Amino acid sequence: MALHKNDAFFDVVVIGCGPGGSTLAAYAARAGLSVLALERESFPRYHIGESLTGMVANVLHDFNLAPEMERRQFPPKGGVKVIGHDAKSEFFVPVLIPTWQVRRDEFDQLLLDTAIHHGVTHRYGTVTSVVQEGDKVVGVRYVSDEETHATPKEVRCHVVVDASGRNAVLSRLGIAGPLVYCEEFVRQTAVFSQFEHARRDPGDMGNNTFLFYSEVHHWAWFIPLSPTVTSVGVVMPGRKVQECGGAAAALQWGLDHINPDLHWRMQGCEPVEKVRAITNYSYVVEPFVGNSWLCVGDAHRFTDPIFSFGVSFAMLEAREASQAILRTLDTRDCTAPFAEYAAYCDRGQNAAADVIRYFWKFPIFFGYQSRSELRKDMMRLLASDFHEADEMRALYIMRRALKKFGSDAPEHTLPVLAV
Repeated sequence: MALHKNDAFFDVVVIGCGPGGSTLAAYAARAGLSVLALERESFPRYHIGESLTGMVANVLHDFNLAPEMERRQFPPKGGVKVIGHDAKSEFFVPVLIPTWQVRRDEFDQLLLDTAIHHGVTHRYGTVTSVVQEGDKVVGVRYVSDEETHATPKEVRCHVVVDASGRNAVLSRLGIAGPLVYCEEFVRQTAVFSQFEHARRDPGDMGNNTFLFYSEVHHWAWFIPLSPTVTSVGVVMPGRKVQECGGAAAALQWGLDHINPDLHWRMQGCEPVEKVRAITNYSYVVEPFVGNSWLCVGDAHRFTDPIFSFGVSFAMLEAREASQAILRTLDTRDCTAPFAEYAAYCDRGQNAAADVIRYFWKFPIFFGYQSRSELRKDMMRLLASDFHEADEMRALYIMRRALKKFGSDAPEHTLPVLAV
């Protein structure tokens, strides 16, 4: 049973109804809590981040969503294929747990509908401020798009959750720590769109994520979304986008120059979506938990998206956060549960960041390890199995190399590997 349920008081208020927000709301409501989920954008809406990693399949199975994923014909993802510099090498890492590529407008709507089905109250609105009693957050104020000049509505609660993604609402309002961009990736820009009839590999391999490597921090993704539509994006330094004359021209430059295999796959293809761009996308917010509030997923951290960890982190952290909230409401003290949640997030996010850093610094050895006796560890890592990854030998080796050679090692290209 919910502890409180009326229009002005909920057990939990969730800011943002992306994968993290809807997942947390669904878990909390299913456990009997009253939950208000606030979203500023009308659904369905476009969002980047179409490739899921294996561990998130466990969350989808928790809500019996696999049949619906199949009914919608989301392409089943069998693994990740990395095609090296000048298409002279490649390696493939299969998924640890079968999962899907998704069309985010449909996927996010599905998760929100699931949360509503479990009793979540959903409203459209933009949070303008929080309500505090001392240092304790006890509610939020929000306005709807139709009432931007009206007096904000106030709703009180036991716990506020920021799942607003890059908007980082609690950071922007000065409750969470400041958003700090990661120096390694701060000048990177992603330009992307969706294309029809791109050339895929035959059979089941045609549903997999393809990554095209050019040089450090120059890469492209190729993610099937339907039998005919593929998400394609290029990541490059922001100055290159400016030199090309904007996002559309930069994307075309990337399709022509990042990798010859990508160029071949995209010849004659036309975009079916407008070209979009995201800049300065790697950042961290610290602290991201406090007295009766916490942040989930992109609202507190995001790192170079090359291995598509973002959605999975949001949903896995949401599951863990829901348990922390239940313990908090049971004991009336958030100190220990939220500290444990923060440690869980840091453990996973730090492991992922080290895997990405290692890939960029030592791609030769990354490829070797994916085919060596460390292959099972590599499968776990690329499946977002990070939160207990400290015990993995592959991660230990990566961290040892980064510590010993990371600052001085040359930036290598991928080796020629037998496939």
